Amino acid sequence: MPFCPECRYEYEDDIKVCADCGKSLVKTLKDETGKEEEIPNVKFIPLPGLPGRVYAEMIKEVFEKEGIPCYIRSGGITDGFNIDAAGPAGENTFIYVPEDRVEECERIQHQMLDHI
Repeated sequence: MPFCPECRYEYEDDIKVCADCGKSLVKTLKDETGKEEEIPNVKFIPLPGLPGRVYAEMIKEVFEKEGIPCYIRSGGITDGFNIDAAGPAGENTFIYVPEDRVEECERIQHQMLDHI
């Protein structure tokens, strides 16, 4: 699986460019000394669905400030056309986080969106 050398996210084999920063993906990551890093195998779990990508981007920013790796996926048109809006009725957007941080992330997400 390829990785983004900037964001350090892992992508599917058929992806060539990072969706977040636009960098070309690499087969292995290297640390500051140029030595290949050992990448841990992390299982990502979706949090409860959000009503659109804008909400997901806000929460993702908080997770990243807390050092929590995550990525965003939606079920349809908003991913396909890179639409940053609330999305069609009934379509949810999901943030995927490491399995061992799900409870913490659910708490943060709930605190941010308890008014929705």
